[in-house]
Amino acid sequence: MADQDTDPRLRWLKPLVIGLSVVFVALIMALIVGLITGVPQRRAEAAKAASASALPSTALPSATMAEQVLNLPRNSRVADVFASGERIIVRVRLADGTERLFALHGQTLAPIGQLTIQVEK
Repeated sequence: MADQDTDPRLRWLKPLVIGLSVVFVALIMALIVGLITGVPQRRAEAAKAASASALPSTALPSATMAEQVLNLPRNSRVADVFASGERIIVRVRLADGTERLFALHGQTLAPIGQLTIQVEK
């Protein structure tokens, strides 16, 4: 009988209010579950930070560490610098047109190795 008493132009309002209420309750529940269980990305970042702090102090750079020097050939210039994991790659363009890649350790900046790239003539 209540449906017969309401204005026919407002019949769409009741399903809309019910639907929005269900969505609102579902979002609140998802927020509560997310707060309780934690976001997986935050857990991964926290685990990564914990493992980094668990390293021995000799593996981490200190304020007293000596300055590292990377000797480049004459008339060369640094073209790019890339970071990959725990490595830093420096791409150097030499005067004769060849390129050389220098690999450095990311924390200590100690040289790991180098690779010369040249075009066959």
